[in-house]
Amino acid sequence: MIRVLKIYLSNYLKKIKISNVLKSKHNKIALLSYITIPFYKNSFSHTNYFEAHSWAKALDSLGYRVDVINYDFPSKKLDTTQYDLICGFGDVFQKHFETVNSRAKTIHYGTGMHVSHQNNASLSRVRDVHTKKGVWLGGSARFVEKTWTHQTALVDGIIALGSDVCAESYRKYYDGKVLSSPLLFYQVQDVDKIMKERGRNSNTHFLWFGGAGLVHKGLDLLLDYFYENPSLTLHICGPIESEPLFVQAYKKELYETKNIIMHGFVDIRGQVFEEIIKRCAFVVFPSCSEGGAASVLNAVGNGGLIPIITKQTSMCTGCEICIKSLDMDGISRAIEEALALSDDEITNLQHRNYNYVKSNNSQENYYSLLRDNIKEILNNENTV
Repeated sequence: MIRVLKIYLSNYLKKIKISNVLKSKHNKIALLSYITIPFYKNSFSHTNYFEAHSWAKALDSLGYRVDVINYDFPSKKLDTTQYDLICGFGDVFQKHFETVNSRAKTIHYGTGMHVSHQNNASLSRVRDVHTKKGVWLGGSARFVEKTWTHQTALVDGIIALGSDVCAESYRKYYDGKVLSSPLLFYQVQDVDKIMKERGRNSNTHFLWFGGAGLVHKGLDLLLDYFYENPSLTLHICGPIESEPLFVQAYKKELYETKNIIMHGFVDIRGQVFEEIIKRCAFVVFPSCSEGGAASVLNAVGNGGLIPIITKQTSMCTGCEICIKSLDMDGISRAIEEALALSDDEITNLQHRNYNYVKSNNSQENYYSLLRDNIKEILNNENTV
């Protein structure tokens, strides 16, 4: 009953526009179309809580009163002509571009790679699993049903999360200004303590830390690999049970394989997470499409784990191990590269990755660059 009430309340709040969220007295008005939940409660469950507040704060600092709606807010109920600026993503962009007297400047916030890349890459991975297992696991993809093409084709500028890999996925379809903005992480663990207490056998322990879209995020590839390599250990943190068809297809690997350990959903602030990242030297994430890979950043930023990642995560430290293809060969080559490192090399790479993420992906740096990017797009003489 409590769960049903929470779902009802969440859905109800999504249908409410929050007017002048920071109670400012500016004359210009901006609409942020993103998520509204962060303005009702705080959480470390996702970086988008901090992102939402950062957008509101940045827009306020640039002289705008800020209204906030959820991205799927019913656009028929919205008068877009009252706004000087519309930011984010969602249904409102089509409403704006189909309203003759809407005058707002527009900025799209790309929280992942361009939808054309994401959908094709995600479904390609689903096809890969069908080839291996003979089952369709489309529910474990990350398919964006609403493409919202107006917001990636007609806007005055785009801010894309993550490295330039993510930004390039938008430039392929859009010739306007596309700016990169590094994703943030939550530093909630004592990194120095964890790295000092990490044992030598951690060099054979790997962490997969992710959310929904288990095929999209490459967990199937890791299950295949670690099942065949019992001398190595894979720790899995995430809501795996929420994708029952995936669990059914990989039941043997998930529950009947000693070197594959299921931890379920884990709070990054807790002792359980601390103990897991203390046991591991590497975080491995063979995703086909991301906007900076917050889960990997949290593992690196809180435990100094060495990232073994695809370029499609849109994360780059300059010290990562690259997964060059989304197949068993790509996984095998990347993990073999990790296993070939000496103890001193591992310690060095852990410190280098942590120091990079601590500086580049701090909350302060995220906010500062976000504000600068918004300002640059607004000041661009070539905007509509």
